[in-house]
Amino acid sequence: MMRTDRVLAAWIRTRRALSMSPTQLAARRTSMWRKLQPVIARTPALAHYAGRDLAEFPVTDIADLRADYGAWNSLGMSDGELRGLAAAAEQGTAVGELSAGWSTGTGGGARGLFLASPAERADYIGQSLARLLPARALFKRQRLALHLRASNALYSDVGRGRFTFAHFPLEASIEQSVAELAQFESTILIAPPHRLAAFAQAGAHFSSLQYLFCGSEPAGDAERHFFTERLGVKPRQIYQATEGFLAAECANGRLHLNDHAMAIELEPVPGTPGYRPIITDLRRTSQPIVRIRGDDYLELDACPCPCGFAGRVIHAPQGRVNDIWRFEGRTVTPPQVVAALETVLGGDKIWQAEAGPERVVLNLSPLCPAAISNTAARALSQACDLPVPVEVFHDLSAWSGPKRRKVVWRDG
Repeated sequence: MMRTDRVLAAWIRTRRALSMSPTQLAARRTSMWRKLQPVIARTPALAHYAGRDLAEFPVTDIADLRADYGAWNSLGMSDGELRGLAAAAEQGTAVGELSAGWSTGTGGGARGLFLASPAERADYIGQSLARLLPARALFKRQRLALHLRASNALYSDVGRGRFTFAHFPLEASIEQSVAELAQFESTILIAPPHRLAAFAQAGAHFSSLQYLFCGSEPAGDAERHFFTERLGVKPRQIYQATEGFLAAECANGRLHLNDHAMAIELEPVPGTPGYRPIITDLRRTSQPIVRIRGDDYLELDACPCPCGFAGRVIHAPQGRVNDIWRFEGRTVTPPQVVAALETVLGGDKIWQAEAGPERVVLNLSPLCPAAISNTAARALSQACDLPVPVEVFHDLSAWSGPKRRKVVWRDG
């Protein structure tokens, strides 16, 4: 069972780290890395490198980790055992105190398995509370609604003390979800942007809502402004993957990498100003994550943040590295596509831009006026200097789950 004192300890550690200098954060990561070595030695995929500097460990693509979870845990469990544990959790069957589950998945459907002990869940909750909520919120009773594909003990453990927790699955209709969330009277809601967009379009009103967080998929600036106008609460972004809790938005609206608990290296993406993350989670012990190459395309935000946290600031991820448009002699990144289209379409239109070597297809809702659609296509072509034509279609229905992709590249 998760212990409250461990949650409090994680909260205190994180709050202290939020006031550290970059040098102090670096020293903290070095100390955490040393303490992780016994766990590394018990992990088959990493044991050979135990005791070495992090830079001496190989970089592993996420697909290789997902091919054999048995090699990537320190508990001596096989790949089959872990998959069975995650499958049981999906059906609501708890097997001991160890929790496992499947991530929401990429836009292409691949899902990752995550594993957490009670101590790790306590640490995750303590970190999350420290990063996401003001201290005053912890002294009031809160009702946390998680509106994601599946629940898991990683989230539901927060439902203790002053917190009441409930999971609302994505499979439910918009009407049902709105009604159930309103009845629950949530003060905190975590949901993917495509569902927040549907709630906003439906005119949903959650009178008790105080804190709104969006995660699991990208959301543009205009879209989040639309959520704020319609839902009455400004959403803050959570950047989380199967590989860990990577970043969170501070009270000033800036997305900081969790440099207090993660060693995130930034690998340059050729032909772009951005990077892909190489992720090491310094606090995970059941399923060590060491130099795992992530799929997301990231860009640094060089403007200083007045919040006081020295964690590096990034622009909110808008897509994956594999969805960068690579034409002959021209590269276009997902943030460029989103910015060009939101300038015309705003944050309330449903759209998807799919490119290939010979054309770009801009697909929109049948409700989007043709004049606006054509203007958006021209804006996209001009802003991104596209060497291929943009064709417009109007057969994109409402987004279905569990995860949307707004910017897509199809090679051939």
